[in-house]
Amino acid sequence: MRYLKDLDKYSKREKLKIKNQSKLIKTSNENNNLINGKVLSVIGKTVVVAISEDEIIECVVSGIIDTPYKNSTVVAVGDNVGIFKDNASTTGRIVKIYDRIRKFSRKAAGKKYSEHVIAANLDQILIFQSALEPQYNKKIIDRLLVASEIGLVKPAICINKIDLIRKKQQLKNDFKIYQNLDIPIFFTSIVKDNGLNELKLFLTDKTTLFFGPSGVGKSSLVNKLNGKEIQKVQEISERTQKGQHTTSFVRMIKLGINTFLIDSPGIREFALWDIDRLNLSFHFHDFDPYYPNCKYKPCTHIHEPDCAVIEAVESGKIDIERYESYLNIYETIEEDIYI
Repeated sequence: MRYLKDLDKYSKREKLKIKNQSKLIKTSNENNNLINGKVLSVIGKTVVVAISEDEIIECVVSGIIDTPYKNSTVVAVGDNVGIFKDNASTTGRIVKIYDRIRKFSRKAAGKKYSEHVIAANLDQILIFQSALEPQYNKKIIDRLLVASEIGLVKPAICINKIDLIRKKQQLKNDFKIYQNLDIPIFFTSIVKDNGLNELKLFLTDKTTLFFGPSGVGKSSLVNKLNGKEIQKVQEISERTQKGQHTTSFVRMIKLGINTFLIDSPGIREFALWDIDRLNLSFHFHDFDPYYPNCKYKPCTHIHEPDCAVIEAVESGKIDIERYESYLNIYETIEEDIYI
């Protein structure tokens, strides 16, 4: 590089600036000869990328990277990336991140203004809960539904382990509120193969994120769908009843032609990203018929007089548990309290 010939003429600060300029120029030249690929997993500093139907390579992230996302996860599973690869090397360097059409993300833990992208360029998310051991939590479901809509990802719900309960109709009745919101719901049992055919049809020709708490059977279902033990299945912790992580990183698995699932670790906390209190109610669509009739606008639907949403809750037109979820999320948005 011509910039490096007379470095002794410059101060240390100017030398650093010139070196950075030379790196930027070098990266720009590399961008003219990039190999395109899709990120399958991120394990520490190693990024596994598919660059063709039959070729997968390990990559690192370049020190200088071309990305439109400055306050977000640098590289996420599902990202379409540009790679520079020397012909003599078996590994590559990711130097470019292309646009994320859809994404599922949350606020990064411990960082006030940072987005943790769990998966990018996916079609849908399957929100996992179990009938028992551990019992489902609809407040978590409601929070994940908001996150999926923010990221333009189609949501569905899977209630696994239905073989553990007797009153299956009572369980299904408890989820009618989501069916009324046109959210697909699957009631499954891996032990008895209940609901698996319907679920396979839902996954076909789509890229689907499996997401939910530990211990609900995500890993077992991944093994079942893939036909082999690709995940370690672990018993629920009897001490905490919250389950233990059986998957330590996010990864994309090919199930068939144009059919992919993204497996993820069990969650213990989830803070919403890119949402504020005033806009939260617009993601609760059971409020839609009522909030236009609120006396005051904007209305938080919490304390205002003549609030049509509160009146609908009190008259039983809006499910009380959904409204309680709304209140829970509303309070945690500003205070950054995790569920």
